[in-house]
Amino acid sequence: MTRFMRCQIVRALRVGCLLLLGTVASQRAALAAEVSDFIDFSFSGGPGSLPLPGRLYVPPEATSDPTTPRPFILFLHGAGESGSNNTAQVNGNIDNLLAEAKVRGAFLYAPQTNFGWDNSTITTEVNAMIDRALAQDNVDVNRLYVTGLSMGGGGTWNMLNRFPDRFAAGVPIAGVFPASDFVPARLVDQAIWAFHARNDGTVNVQRSRNTVASILAIVHESPPPTPSGFDFTTTVQFSAQTIDLHYTEYPLGGHGIWPRVYSEPTMYDWMFAHSVPEPSAAFLMAIGGAGLVAFRRRGHGAR
Repeated sequence: MTRFMRCQIVRALRVGCLLLLGTVASQRAALAAEVSDFIDFSFSGGPGSLPLPGRLYVPPEATSDPTTPRPFILFLHGAGESGSNNTAQVNGNIDNLLAEAKVRGAFLYAPQTNFGWDNSTITTEVNAMIDRALAQDNVDVNRLYVTGLSMGGGGTWNMLNRFPDRFAAGVPIAGVFPASDFVPARLVDQAIWAFHARNDGTVNVQRSRNTVASILAIVHESPPPTPSGFDFTTTVQFSAQTIDLHYTEYPLGGHGIWPRVYSEPTMYDWMFAHSVPEPSAAFLMAIGGAGLVAFRRRGHGAR
């Protein structure tokens, strides 16, 4: 099956795939994330390495059913959580994401950096810790997901760019620009759903717009529509024609839109529908149309 055919089928999912498969459509009430929910999962390397504290949520299913591989989410924090105390990255920003990891029986890895996510040594160490999880836990190598907010949104672009065959899907939120080694062509075959708010006063929405547009340009597609900054009502819901790239732009919400994104069942259904390699064409066709109908019925605009 050609990339075009695969992407046309994936596009049928749009952003509402798998709603038909029984995922609860109401938002889940998230309890506050606690450090005690996680085990220490820190990188300790040799000369030339940088410190990389980290925390790993291990789902109970990994113990009760150790023969079944479990999905794995990498979460990259924002600048406000930078440091080395290995606790700041486990705060309210991660509440809804942890709640979903518990629902899905997924691992959740939250490293902490004091050097930013542009640093190639840091992202290489993050990748090494994913390898460690794969080696020591029943992590599904085909269902690795990456997401992050603000500085971590830029880090999400960086991880997708630097390790293009690693992740089944990525969700950058209110992201800064990726690092200078970003090559848009590396992302055309990856599943991505980016989010930003038009009235973001911390990280200008144009940063996500430009990054998304640079990927679309590789496949000769037009960028998403760009409503005026004075448009406080239109939500941009864009899906590419030939690749699995989606972009949501809220009219309002400011910088801190991640509680909204991380409490959206449709986003999780889309993300967890992806694996490496992709699901079969028949599977995607079966769920795609129904998922799109359900998504539209929930009031989300198309494109």
